[in-house]
Parts: sequence; C-alpha cells; structure tokens
Amino acid sequence: MINYIIHVSFTDAAADTVVRLSHELSKYNIAAGVKADDGRAYHLPPGTFIYHGNETINEVRDAVHRLAETIHSGVSVLVTEAASLSWSGLQELPAA
Repeated sequence: MINYIIHVSFTDAAADTVVRLSHELSKYNIAAGVKADDGRAYHLPPGTFIYHGNETINEVRDAVHRLAETIHSGVSVLVTEAASLSWSGLQELPAA
C-alpha cells in the first residue's frame, strides 16, 4: 500500500467547510489524523489528510478533487506520496 498526504484548501469557504470535507473523506478511509508507532493518534493540520491505498497519486488527487467540489467550489488539492512521517506539535486525539 502507498501512503499519501493530501492537502485541500478552498477559496472563500465557510469555517465549517473543511469539517464537512473531513466527514465525507472519512467515508473513504481518508483520515484527518495520524497514528504514532506507540498507538497514540494526533490531529493533522486543518485541510490535511492521510490515505493508505493502492490507487495512483493522480487517481487519489482526482477523486479528492471531485468530492471536494461537491462541498464548495474553488478547491485546490495537493497530493504527495510519503515514505515516512514525522511530526511535532500536533494535538493528541482522545483515547477511544
């Protein structure tokens, strides 16, 4: 499986637009959080998502763009393939 980091931004969108997008993307296993090796999970910065899948980078980009356009126009999508992740300062998600 390939790890993708996805960043989505909107032009002139309401504050809840990214929250709505996050909810819709979660239906496709695209997460707004990341899990550390120790099992703890963290929120990604707003508009940033992670996905593990077998699709090509262009397929991921196009699918996210199409879905985001159904929520608000003026969307920009950036997808990168990630071999490893490292972070600091992210807010920890409460334990499930």
